[in-house]
Formats: sequence, C-alpha cells, structure tokens
Amino acid sequence: MLMAIPNTAIADPPEVPPQPQITSIAKNQPAPYSGVLLNTVAAAKIFTEKEFVDMECELRIEYAVQKEILRLNLLLETSQASMESMDKKYATLLEIKDQEIKRLGEIATETNDWSSLWYVGGIVTGIALTVAIVYAVHEVN
Repeated sequence: MLMAIPNTAIADPPEVPPQPQITSIAKNQPAPYSGVLLNTVAAAKIFTEKEFVDMECELRIEYAVQKEILRLNLLLETSQASMESMDKKYATLLEIKDQEIKRLGEIATETNDWSSLWYVGGIVTGIALTVAIVYAVHEVN
C-alpha cells in the first residue's frame, strides 16, 4: 500500500534559500528583517573590493603570462645561441677536414717517378757486374 503513495507527496516542500535583500533604513528605525545591516561605507567597500579583486586577478594573469613569455624567449634565445655556436664549430671542423683531404690528395698525386733512375742504375749495375765477372774469369785463367 505504501508503494502506491509517492514519497514526494509525503515530503515537506523544498526550502528556498533566502534571497539577498538590500534595504535602506534611517537611524533609530527598526530593521525589516534579521540579518547583517551594512552602512553605506561597508556596502561601498564590498562593491569596490569586487572591482579590485577582478583587477587583481587580471594583473596576476597578465604577470603570469608575461613571466612565461619572458621564460620562453630566454629559452629560445639560448637555443639559438647554442645552435649558432654548433654551426660555427661544425663549419670549422669541415674546413679543417677539407684542408686535410686537400693535403693528403696533394701527397697522393705527387709524382716521384724514380723509374728512369732505376733503369739507368740497373744498366750501370749490369755493366759493372759484367766487367767484374770478365775480369775475374781472366784472372782465374
């Protein structure tokens, strides 16, 4: 039987939270409701603090953004300087290697053609050896 009656019919109506009220009253006049009564200076301070909180938030965001921009710019400039120094290093190494290749190429292509001297030396040695053998044979006989 209880299942046929919905629970919402038995429940109390939902409580609506109190809405903010601003009422101006004069001195010695009773307040129309219970709560916190603010004078105009306190109310003005609350409203202006909201403005300043927004401005402070914007300034903090701007500061954080500028700080990150500067950090990234520093990182970029450092990377560029490092890349430039590496480019100079590798250009110098390539220049040194090219000079070494050129020097070794000149050494390899130098013509130290001693073949004509070997030819003349061989003929002179052959003649001298023939003369020595002929002299030795005549001396032995």
